[in-house]
Amino acid sequence: PYVLRPFTEPEVNAQPGVEKARRRKFNKHLSSQHITVKHVFGLLKGRFPSLKDLPPEQDIRDTYRVVEALFALHNMCIDLGDSPKLIPLFDNSDPDRDHDDPGDVVDADVDVVGYGGVVGDGDPEVPAWESDEWLKEAGHRRRLVILNDLFPL
Repeated sequence: PYVLRPFTEPEVNAQPGVEKARRRKFNKHLSSQHITVKHVFGLLKGRFPSLKDLPPEQDIRDTYRVVEALFALHNMCIDLGDSPKLIPLFDNSDPDRDHDDPGDVVDADVDVVGYGGVVGDGDPEVPAWESDEWLKEAGHRRRLVILNDLFPL
């Protein structure tokens, strides 16, 4: 897992013209993706309000498991036509929540065979050797690879 951050102004301004333009385009593209991700988590928090109270000191592996399971449940609910607005005492006051209406409830006899399962017994794939420094350096390398893929010279 990486935290992909934009290039800082000094990182952008230290580059010659063409590279400076590429990095500014990258930052703009990354910003739009960041907004999309925030909306997705807003939808998830709208459907599962307990996420609003998830403690930050929780083991990251447990957090991965919870989020993966909730994404699977969320997608199943969408496919089944479930609307969070039909949940008694549903709290839609989260400011990050997207206001799209998933539609009316459909018949409950929907085939869910193809969903597979989320097994929570094993550890998620977070290598133990990934230190903060390693992640930072790997993230810088990954950011340059993505920059070159999105905006080739």
